[in-house]
Parts: sequence; structure tokens; C-alpha cells
Amino acid sequence: MRKLLTFLLLLLVPVDGLMENGAWLTYWDADGALEEAARFESSLDEVICFEAYFSQNGTVILPEETENMLQTLERPNVYLSLVNDVEIEDGKIVQKSKDFLIKHLKGENAQRMHIDEILKLVDTCHLAGLEIDYENLKKDQELWADFAAFITRLHAILSRDGIALRVVLECTAPIYCSLPEGPEYICMCYNLYGYHSGPGPKADLPFLSEVGTNWQSVPGKVRMAFSTGGFLWNSGKVVRALREKDAVEFLAENGVKPERDSDSGAMKAEIPGKTGGTLWYADGTTLLTWRQHLEKMGYHHFDLFRLSGNETESLEKFLQAKTEPVSELNVYGNLDRE
Repeated sequence: MRKLLTFLLLLLVPVDGLMENGAWLTYWDADGALEEAARFESSLDEVICFEAYFSQNGTVILPEETENMLQTLERPNVYLSLVNDVEIEDGKIVQKSKDFLIKHLKGENAQRMHIDEILKLVDTCHLAGLEIDYENLKKDQELWADFAAFITRLHAILSRDGIALRVVLECTAPIYCSLPEGPEYICMCYNLYGYHSGPGPKADLPFLSEVGTNWQSVPGKVRMAFSTGGFLWNSGKVVRALREKDAVEFLAENGVKPERDSDSGAMKAEIPGKTGGTLWYADGTTLLTWRQHLEKMGYHHFDLFRLSGNETESLEKFLQAKTEPVSELNVYGNLDRE
């Protein structure tokens, strides 16, 4: 009887269609992002134009490059990403402003006024999909509770008009917040090493195992996001962010061959000289390693931050990967996180 049930359940699972792929296109690197998005259009079910942000008084600022991307992408499932970056005097931008979140999410009246401003953006741009990427809540559980209430209100309004909502979250979010049902949730599976630390990969397998376990409680569809490229460190500090092609060119210029790290699948190298340092970056094998690790935990939807500057072979390896047959363990566990 158990074998019969397993067989029937397998028939209901669209194995080849389980996996979905999304990717962000940044306004500061729009040309390369649009080129890669066009090349891999059939492999991307969602694309996200990154970003729009805010002025000090809470009005939305939409960069011209972002607006142009929205107009250029004539395809379904295009989202605009709204980020809690705030432009202050002299055009300077405060990234991931927690003060902005406290001001605009604290209390029902503040949330409704903030949502009204967001709806103006939705109407002006004729959006079919919106992404909320509010970060830096840290361990502030009161702010997390306000954030959850805000997402509940926003989703209710957008869904009435058939507008899709994605919500991007730092990997620790489920520890501090019970998220409401409705939106797609995207977990940032990166920043293990970066500007805040010494040299290392953006993710490794123990880190992904911990994240995957924590996110089992998140309702609805969950998308796991990986970061492409990498960083060059010198004297323990990041001196340069590199796309994959940048890293490959930099290594060739210095006559250095990288090695693959067994704990993360990432590429690493030591470059001599004053302009050198310690380099870590992700290639196609790295991205596929991360993906397959989380597939074993029941996740089948993945996003990349970001398009542009990636080797074509790497994107092919990641975006055109085929899911492995669903095992009996998958069937009785967590098939598709939906």
C-alpha cells in the first residue's frame, strides 16, 4: 500500500518543472544585465529590476535606469524591487536604513501612509509585481512584528488587484519573526563572508544547511537566493567586489590559477603584490553545488543576485540544471515547499 501511495504521489509531481529560476538586474549595470536576461529568457520565470528607494520624506525615488529596464522587459513576471535605502543631502545614500523602517512601519497609521506611497509607485509604473527588500532589522523583535503586520496589509491590497508580491529577507529572519502567508519569500543565502569579515566564500555548505533548516517554517513558496561573483581582500578588508568575469580576468592578468574550496565549492586564490590579496568567488560549479545542496533539503526555487558579468557557461550550468528524480524520502517529507 505504501509503495502504491508513493507511486501515485510521484505521478502528481511535475519533476521536470519543479525548479524555477529568478534573477535581479541592477540599475548600475543595466546593459549587461539586460543582455544576460535576454540570452536566458526561457530559463527565468521571474526577473527583478533593482531598485527603487526613498527620499528623506518617504517619497519613492525611481532611477532612470531602473525605469528604462521596466520598459525594456516585455515579458511576464517582471518585478520592481523597493529597498530601504534613503537619499540624504548632496545625493548621498544611506543604505538599509533602520531609522526609515522604524519611522514608516511603527503603528497602523504610519504603515497606511507608507503603503499609499508604494501604491502610487505601483500605479505610475503599471507594475504586475512588486518586491519588498527591507533589511537591517537585526534582532529587533518589535520591528519584526511591525514588519509582519506591514507585509500582511500590503499583500492584502496588492492581491485584490492581481499584483504579485515578493519579500526578500536576510537568512536569520525566521528566527525573529512569524511571517504571514501570501507572498513569495526569498532567502538571501549569502553574506557569510564579505565587507563585515575577513576572507571567505559568500556561502558554504554548513551555512546552507543551517539556513535551510531555519526556513522550513516559512509559509508558502520559498526561493533561495545566491550571490554571484566575489571579493578581493587585502589586509583583512575588502578592497574590490568582482563579477565572475572580472575575477577570471584579474587572475589571468596576475598569472594565478585558483583552487576550489571543498567546504563551499567556491574558487579561491592568493595573488601576490601590493594590488593583490586573497580572492574568493563563485563560478557555475559553485552555484550548482549550493543549489544541489538545498535541493536535497526540499527547496526547488532559486534566484541569482545578479545578472551581468557572469560567464555564459556558469549561467547555463545553474539556470538550465535539471532536477533529480524525487525520492520516496522527498515524497513523505517536503516536496516543493508550497
